[in-house]
Amino acid sequence: MENAIKVINKKIKQIVISLTVVGILLLILSFLTVWTTFMAKLVMGMVILLMAYVFLSTAYRLWQIQQNFKDIGKGKK
Repeated sequence: MENAIKVINKKIKQIVISLTVVGILLLILSFLTVWTTFMAKLVMGMVILLMAYVFLSTAYRLWQIQQNFKDIGKGKK
């Protein structure tokens, strides 16, 4: 059971770090939008890419947690 808690803590830390980095990048990109229309279009494209990354990486990490729960339930870890 203690191993399961360590695994969950590790995965949650990864999710928090990922969301923090993306949040900082979005803040930087929000300042860039005030320049030109080209920059605004570029920034909007980057925002869409960042959001896609957040959703995909979060889904993958949650899937890993689910697999760890299945392994722990079967007694593999």
